[in-house]
Amino acid sequence: MSGSASKHDLDLIMDAILGCADVEKLISLKTYTVEDDKLLVAVKIALPAEKTVRDVADVIGEIEQQIRTTVPAVGSVYIQPDIYRPSLDPEPSTDVFVLKSED
Repeated sequence: MSGSASKHDLDLIMDAILGCADVEKLISLKTYTVEDDKLLVAVKIALPAEKTVRDVADVIGEIEQQIRTTVPAVGSVYIQPDIYRPSLDPEPSTDVFVLKSED
C-alpha cells in the first residue's frame, strides 16, 4: 500500500475497503495527489468468485461511497475487482504449510 495520502487518510481508506463484508482481500492500494490537492485512489480487491456482475457493481459503489464519505480529500476512485487465488498469494498463512515425511 503506497501513495501520497497521509497515514490517517490511508488508514481510513483501508478501513472503508476492508469494512465491506464481501471483500476477501485488499490486493493493492495506491493514492496519488492530483489537481487541486485532491486524491486519486486506485484499488484492487478480491471478491468471491460466485458474485454476479450486478453484485460486484454494488460492492464497488458501496466502497466508493464509504471512501468519499470518510475522506473528503478524495477526488477520484478506481476499483478493480478480482478473484482471490490463494495459490498466487505471496504470503501464505502458516496453516497451509505441508510437511513431507521420510519413509
